[in-house]
Amino acid sequence: MKLKKFLSVILVITLGGLIIMTLSACGLNKDSREWIEKNRVSDIYKVYPTKNPENLFKVFPDGFYITQFYTNSDGVYYHIEFEGNAKTREIKGQFVREPYSDDDKEKLSDVTVENGRIIFSDETAKKDWPLDGFLFQHLTINQAYLDGLKEKKHTYNSNSGIFEIYYYLKDSEVNQLLKKDAQKITDFEITGSGKNYYNRAISFRFSDNSEFGETIDRLNK
Repeated sequence: MKLKKFLSVILVITLGGLIIMTLSACGLNKDSREWIEKNRVSDIYKVYPTKNPENLFKVFPDGFYITQFYTNSDGVYYHIEFEGNAKTREIKGQFVREPYSDDDKEKLSDVTVENGRIIFSDETAKKDWPLDGFLFQHLTINQAYLDGLKEKKHTYNSNSGIFEIYYYLKDSEVNQLLKKDAQKITDFEITGSGKNYYNRAISFRFSDNSEFGETIDRLNK
């Protein structure tokens, strides 16, 4: 009897250990590049590329936000914020310098999307902006593309759902799009939080300390 009890205790301990190891493995799995790309990054495959911005309403029938942000080599920060209104099917917003500064914040122009192009109400404001259009109009990002890139690092917070994944990238197309032919791309980053296109962003940093990125977020989260 004592032997049976002893074996039963050993069996319980062994099974408990296996369960802990399994749970740990699941936790580690969520910390892997493969899990992040499959379960979080893959959302953006539905958008990159989208040649006509109005087609985003097919992906986000309730509407969406787009924010493009740019820090130039002198450290001046700009962004363009758009809202895609599902009822009117209009995509419009504003171009702002230093949007989070009380002292230096300045609206530079209203912006609207017409026939696939960003139209500035003040054309002179375009001199401070490097990109014509949206990144999703020019770039294709899918699993095959990411499989060809070497990862630098990644993080995933299971409590907040926030993830970050960085890749090495040498891409002349991105350099040309952002008028950075003389610079090297030091970081290609994809970030976000939650599931089902809750705040997805891609960004590129360059050797002159400039950065350009694009965030897309669905409405009615």
